[in-house]
Amino acid sequence: MHDKAGRRGSVAVETALTLTLLFTVGFLAGDMHRIGIERSRLEATASSVALNITAQSGLTQAGLDSLTDIAMQGHTDEQQIIMLNVLQSGRINWQLERGGASDLCEAEAEDGYYTGDLPIDPSDMKEAASSEEDSSEFSLIVVKACRSTESIKSYGGIGMPQVLQVRSIYRANAQEISLDDALEEENQITDDSE
Repeated sequence: MHDKAGRRGSVAVETALTLTLLFTVGFLAGDMHRIGIERSRLEATASSVALNITAQSGLTQAGLDSLTDIAMQGHTDEQQIIMLNVLQSGRINWQLERGGASDLCEAEAEDGYYTGDLPIDPSDMKEAASSEEDSSEFSLIVVKACRSTESIKSYGGIGMPQVLQVRSIYRANAQEISLDDALEEENQITDDSE
C-alpha cells in the first residue's frame, strides 16, 4: 500500500514538471513566432513602399502619405520609415521620413552619400560624382523601416531587441524621381550637404 502511494506521488511530480516544461516551451515558441510575424510585417512594409516608389517618376506629399499609412498597417505610432533616392555613384538625391516614432533608426548617409551596402559598388563612381556632373546611369530606392518592440508583450520571458530594423533596396525606373514642393521642403538632403 505504501508503495502504491509513492508511485502516485512520483507520477504527480513528473506530471507537474512535464506540464511546466511544456508551458514554458509553448510560451517561448509563441514569443518567437510573434517577433517573426512582426519582422515579416515590417519587411512587407519596407518592400511595399520601396516597390511603389520605384515605379514613380515623381512623388507628391499626399501620395507618399497615403502609401506609407497603408503600408504601416495601423502601426504608424511605433514605426519610422526612412526613404532615400540613391544614385549609382552613392550620392543621395533626396531623403524623406514617415511614421510617428523618431530616433528608431538612422539614415546611412554622410556628406550627401549613402554609406550602407548597395547591390552595386559605388566606389568607382564616387570620384566622378564629386565633380560637377554625376555619371550615374540609374538610381536606387532604399527604404529602412524600424519598429519599437515596447508594445509587444513577452509571455515566455524571451529577451527582445528594443527595435526591429529592415532595409529594402530596389532599382528605380527613373534615374531621378522628382518631388513636389511640399516634399522638397521635407527633403533632408540639401545642396549644401553634397
